[in-house]
Amino acid sequence: MKARIDRRPTFPTGTTFLGSWTIECPIFCIEDFEIYRIQADLESLFGFVIRSRTKEEALQEKEKHMDWWNLLGKHRVKVLDNDICPKGQWYLLLACIAIPNKIVLFEEPRTTPLTQVQVESLMAELIVLCRLAQSQGVNPMIEIGAVLLVEQDGATSGICFFVTSISYTETDCIESIAKFVYLFATGISPTTLTSASSTDRASLPAATRWNKDINKEFSSLLGLCLDKRDPKRITSLSTLEAQLDRLSGGGIISRGVTSDTSQEDGKKTVDVQTLHGLARVAGMIELKALLTEEVIRPIRDPEPFKQYGLTIPNGMLLYGPPGCGKTFIARQLAEELDFYFVELIPSEIASPYIHHSVLKVRDIFATAEQHAPSIIFIDEFDALVPSRSELGGHQQYKSEEVNEFLVHLNECASKNIFVIAATNEPGKIDQAIQRTGRLDKIIYVSPPDIEARIELLKMYLSGRPMGSVNIKEFARLLEGYSCSDIRNIVDESARLALKGGKLIENKHLSDAICRNPSSLSGDILSKYKEFRGRGL
Repeated sequence: MKARIDRRPTFPTGTTFLGSWTIECPIFCIEDFEIYRIQADLESLFGFVIRSRTKEEALQEKEKHMDWWNLLGKHRVKVLDNDICPKGQWYLLLACIAIPNKIVLFEEPRTTPLTQVQVESLMAELIVLCRLAQSQGVNPMIEIGAVLLVEQDGATSGICFFVTSISYTETDCIESIAKFVYLFATGISPTTLTSASSTDRASLPAATRWNKDINKEFSSLLGLCLDKRDPKRITSLSTLEAQLDRLSGGGIISRGVTSDTSQEDGKKTVDVQTLHGLARVAGMIELKALLTEEVIRPIRDPEPFKQYGLTIPNGMLLYGPPGCGKTFIARQLAEELDFYFVELIPSEIASPYIHHSVLKVRDIFATAEQHAPSIIFIDEFDALVPSRSELGGHQQYKSEEVNEFLVHLNECASKNIFVIAATNEPGKIDQAIQRTGRLDKIIYVSPPDIEARIELLKMYLSGRPMGSVNIKEFARLLEGYSCSDIRNIVDESARLALKGGKLIENKHLSDAICRNPSSLSGDILSKYKEFRGRGL
């Protein structure tokens, strides 16, 4: 990757960085942002420097960037150390970051042009990153050097390390993505791109002129991103996403899934690179934003929250119809945080002996406290803490279990324990459990919306022999279906295609939908309208 040094770097080569590493060379230095290559034997390590005028600004930058780096996930980056240090008139945010399990490309762009598959996967990944930033209300800095090119399993992607306070429109993000991809596809400098994207279209050569591996369709797509005079200019990420999906034959992008297409024995297959943690959850943008803001951030960077007297929520109840992803969300949150995880169902603590179940409840919380920070996930929650007023004489022993659970739930946040409960029957849960201070958040997990259904179809169809499938049309037809219903529809269509020895086509999905109506009737959904959620 060509270094971009627009000013004198803060640290010279050979300087000790954060007391443990040595700077090898600067590779990016523009405005208040710097990236250094760090000497390392095994991992690809980078030192990051962000300059601020005051300590308060530096703390704000730290909070913003730690959130962003954590959001990228440990499969992309690992923050090894960070600190704020005064230097001259500046306060510097320093961070050392490792890129795990990936080959980082530093070659000059014009000597190693990317292939068609690589440019497609690079653009797809940058769109995913922009979507990710968009969901958090921040702006990614897509500059040469601020985005590192990485390679894994033959696909090329970019890791955007900086977010900025500058307000970018979607059109600005699209233009930045196109410039970045064009540079590494052709070797044309950013200066040429800047002049080409302003008024003179003729000064922007087609990508195919410089790289014969790039096809005309992708070259035209770049032009539609950069030519301000073209009435068909792409101005939204959704449009760019759809155009790239169409060009690549479908399936290259799914927010949370980046895939690479290939041909084998005349059949199209999709090799999916599954993301990590909450990024694997299709749709549910508001819920994921809530978990990020009120659970993940306070746990990973507690100091700003302590100043305001805030902790993580004591507990969260996810309720809604069966098969809509409540259990999956809890597991992905645990994967996102990489904390000790306890998953239990009521039958695991059942016992024929009096008081024995109470002791099991106590032991579960004691174990979670011992391994804190930790997550306790309880499925079928209504069976564990039923309403005590509804218990008959022979069921009074259940009251002891509810009482025991109430005692432990009161102090979870202070012990760094986060309780997530899931139920299909929220009305059967004891009222005392539902009050604030115990279950602070009560969230309705509805059947997937149109965006989630599109993502689910792409995810479930990935890795199967695919023909021509209109995913968006079938996503509309599947309104009111649960996540598990959609998975069953895709499995059924695959069986029909296998039976005929054909690729999965629109007809197979249509037949599967006709055979398998939604498991969620109007009566099932209506009962959740009577239950009042809290916190979202």
